[in-house]
Amino acid sequence: MTAFQEHMRRAGERALEALPVPLRPEIYVISFRIWRHDSLDWRHPYLAIGYNTESEVRRVLAAQGDTASDPGEVRWSYAYWPLDETAGIVGHGPEPADDPVGAALHLAEIKELGLWYEDFDGPGDDRADDDTAEEEDDEEEQEARDDLLIAHFDDACVDLARHLHTSGKLTEVLGRAVPILPFDMYRAEELDRLAEEANPPEVIADYHSWARAQEG
Repeated sequence: MTAFQEHMRRAGERALEALPVPLRPEIYVISFRIWRHDSLDWRHPYLAIGYNTESEVRRVLAAQGDTASDPGEVRWSYAYWPLDETAGIVGHGPEPADDPVGAALHLAEIKELGLWYEDFDGPGDDRADDDTAEEEDDEEEQEARDDLLIAHFDDACVDLARHLHTSGKLTEVLGRAVPILPFDMYRAEELDRLAEEANPPEVIADYHSWARAQEG
């Protein structure tokens, strides 16, 4: 286990411990929102840990009245979740004080793995016109590293989710196992894969039933 993985696990445990005690009986999902300090800078990701409750689902459906959405969609689509993420932010959060230790450990790890790259200035920099091929090579190299950076942070988030299940911490805090659903709003196509990797099959059975129904 790397130092960054260890930090993620401890931070995730603290996030669960910070969940509001009065709401714990109603929490049915833990949200893992994957985002970045700059939305498309894959070198600086963070994980925001939140939750949703049965009461919030009922409130949203009641507020919609006769035009209410599918109850399953309100329950399982992050678009309807309040995303109260005060429980914890891990990594390169929106504010420097969010998790400076985690940010430093992540940066050190991706540099050690050779995934870091300096900013590419792009067209309009000081290169000569005949350096177009070199610019294209730089862009391809950046895209390849971005893919590896995405996979690296996804793996860390999945590892944390599995740890919270297998260590018993989730059951200790909530009294039962609930799904942990990682998601990136820019990569909606990855939702089901991340859900499968992050949870025991029986824990996400209801989510999977709804997700399959959406596929027609």
